[in-house]
Amino acid sequence: MSGFQTLIILSLLRMKKKYQILVLILCHLILQSTLNAQSVALHTNWQFKQCDLNTWYLATVPGTVHTDLLANKLIEDPFYRDNEMKQQWISDKNWEYKTEFDIRQDFESFASISLQFEGLDTYCDVFLNDHNILHGENMFRTYTIDVKQLLKQKKNELHVIFYSARRTGDSLADLSTLIRPC
Repeated sequence: MSGFQTLIILSLLRMKKKYQILVLILCHLILQSTLNAQSVALHTNWQFKQCDLNTWYLATVPGTVHTDLLANKLIEDPFYRDNEMKQQWISDKNWEYKTEFDIRQDFESFASISLQFEGLDTYCDVFLNDHNILHGENMFRTYTIDVKQLLKQKKNELHVIFYSARRTGDSLADLSTLIRPC
């Protein structure tokens, strides 16, 4: 292999739908070399939970926190009658998602290994193997972080905490000296 070793890019996509709390995460691992590119999807083994609770539930990635709550029978159908109004609490909570993955045995020979995040919903922290690698505040940008020194061959844990956009926005507004119109 030449001096241009294989580059791994892990791409996590979380897109906002409604109420600024819906989570859409799309993850995939891309192994790219100068000659060809390979892709390994990281859409399996995801779990989620409400931050202030202890129980983890299965998550579907890509997906949203609402669809994960519905699939685990933790909420009723939000499109039935006034259920949507009863579920406004979801946007006031912080949510955690995590998965575990292994990488190739020869990963240390790679020139660099980066995680790339696109569309992380507004306010979040991303951890890789208990190291905070990103604090996101803007879903309309891409973040690329070199993580080669943090990776292990087995049982890498990717952990994302999504903070309530409404609560975080209100806290930031309270710190401002500007007068809010409403």
